[in-house]
Amino acid sequence: LTNMPIGSLVLFAASGSTPPGSSPPTTSPLKGPPLSPSIDADKLICIRYMYDGGVLAHARICLLEPQNGDFVTGSELMDILEDDGVDFNAFYASVYETEVSGGGWLPIHSDITKASDISTSKDIELPISTADNQNQVAPRIDVKLYHRPADGMPERTYDSMIAYAKAQPTGKLPPSLGYFGVGVMGAKTQANVGTLWRSAYQLGASFLFTIGQRYRAQSTDTVKAPTRIPLFELDDWTAFAKFAPKGAQWVAVEMGGIPLDEFEHPKDCIYILGSEDNGVPNSVVRSCHHVVSLDSERYASYNVAVAASIVMYDRMSKAKKKEGKE
Repeated sequence: LTNMPIGSLVLFAASGSTPPGSSPPTTSPLKGPPLSPSIDADKLICIRYMYDGGVLAHARICLLEPQNGDFVTGSELMDILEDDGVDFNAFYASVYETEVSGGGWLPIHSDITKASDISTSKDIELPISTADNQNQVAPRIDVKLYHRPADGMPERTYDSMIAYAKAQPTGKLPPSLGYFGVGVMGAKTQANVGTLWRSAYQLGASFLFTIGQRYRAQSTDTVKAPTRIPLFELDDWTAFAKFAPKGAQWVAVEMGGIPLDEFEHPKDCIYILGSEDNGVPNSVVRSCHHVVSLDSERYASYNVAVAASIVMYDRMSKAKKKEGKE
């Protein structure tokens, strides 16, 4: 390097790379399939078995020399699997059947736990197909071992559990999914509040609340809504402001707001109603994100339960129409 011109670029070969002027390396000796032991295809049957939930590529192999050259019996199959360590008290065997089904796992002697208990007259015979003499491929039986169900319990295989899982709703939630709560500030008539709670439960409210007054159970709430969804009793507006869920928009139902038919309900919100005579206080109305009002023909003030029911039904109806379009 002593006579290299200034500014010359010097490249050093990394360890294992091909030096200049030499031949490229040969193909890795580990590439390709490994050497396989030869199997006497005229005498031996290859038994390839796996446990439920496994794959045949990771299966174990046993070699069976049947007593009859035309078929393998179920007792012979169970016997060689027992010798290889299979516990038939905990598992039963199924063989892969192709002649009738085109491909499927057929249980054999699933009610028997020891090969020696199988009577000759009731033994199953698996015909041996002629080996491919050109390629010397030994006849093979594929076996899957299933867990025996516990006493009194239904059988649950890996395949059935996967199918069940795929049939369940995924974690992807519809974009329109949200929640809402509804409550009354300074309620005048407890019976009306009971009717409101019933409607709220029917129309999908996530929670109920009162501000400034405790709720006494009413016969008008025939579904006993507070036993099905949470009811919060708040002392005053300050307590509500501290209680309100993060991200939920406050919607006052009061005269002078956006007409209900034009209103787009927030995904997550809280509907606030007042008493029939005083309504929602102006200070509270100014604190809300939205104010929605109900049209009428002859009289502007609705019963609190009726007003809330109309608003909640409008929310449900618009959400269903939106889902239909999506």
